[in-house]
Amino acid sequence: MNVSDIRKSLLNSEIALFEVNKNKLIKWKNNSFKDLFNFLESVNSNKILNFKKSSKGSFLSLSLNRRKIFYKTELLIKIGNHSLYKINDYQVKKIKVLKDGMNCIKSGKIKFAMQKQYKLEKLTVSGYEFLARMYLKNESLVSNENFMPLIDSNYQLKILLPKVLSQIAFIKNKIGKKISWINVSAELLETKSFYKDFTKIVNNFGLEKKLIGIEITESHKIISNNKIINSLVKLKSDKFSIAMDDFGSGYANIRRLSILPVDIVKLDKSFVFDINNKNTKSLIKGIVNIGNTIGFSVLAEGIETKKDLLSVRNLGVKYGQGWYIGRPEILSN
Repeated sequence: MNVSDIRKSLLNSEIALFEVNKNKLIKWKNNSFKDLFNFLESVNSNKILNFKKSSKGSFLSLSLNRRKIFYKTELLIKIGNHSLYKINDYQVKKIKVLKDGMNCIKSGKIKFAMQKQYKLEKLTVSGYEFLARMYLKNESLVSNENFMPLIDSNYQLKILLPKVLSQIAFIKNKIGKKISWINVSAELLETKSFYKDFTKIVNNFGLEKKLIGIEITESHKIISNNKIINSLVKLKSDKFSIAMDDFGSGYANIRRLSILPVDIVKLDKSFVFDINNKNTKSLIKGIVNIGNTIGFSVLAEGIETKKDLLSVRNLGVKYGQGWYIGRPEILSN
């Protein structure tokens, strides 16, 4: 098989294939990923793709929403000043998650799941968390874990928040006077216009502010505490509730507890999964005590057994959610 035949075979394949010239300009060579990255370039004003070489090898660097993803590449063919590369097969799965997610954005195939939250003392419902779920044309679910952190603040504000608030408004009679919790990224809270834009959307749907809760998600490092605090103070003055999501993982750390005006701290599910560890129990109890001192309550995520429920309740945790006490329910509208 000559070079031309090899090249033709590769161009018709499903691998992540691109060409780099002497100026390190990237050109996608097969349709599997060309459409995806063309779309990403079109919605980002800054150059998001770069090709880098180092002593550790060659990498394609993807920059999205303050986050860089590095894909290790392999040289296939070099012809003059042009080289043909592929991304390592084990990393293609990550790109496909991104591609599937972008397809959901473009097609609008987004639904929401509603999960109950409980006061643990008597297992009474205290509120509902609304979680975005993305679906392909064949209705198969796209994993959010690797994709949602890449969504930028503009998409959250223009697409996701109106969709979820519309859903809450549609079923507000079913929910009653319980708090509806929605996820908002720290990045979005840092934007100057968030409070004004968000309250306008809430008012447009005729929702009571005291029945809306904001869970701060921190997929990225907070750049300005002052900007976030300014947003949160305004929101709390309007009676919105505030929670810190996934405490104990990523950037949601103990320093945040002293500077952000939150009502609820949601313990990451890793605490419950490791609750048999005496040190983990001490940590949970310590966080509960801090909350009692400075004015927040604790919610445990990931309650999957009766033992989990009894353990966190005995440690003083006031609220909880998890499959044992309430599985997420996909909403049809």
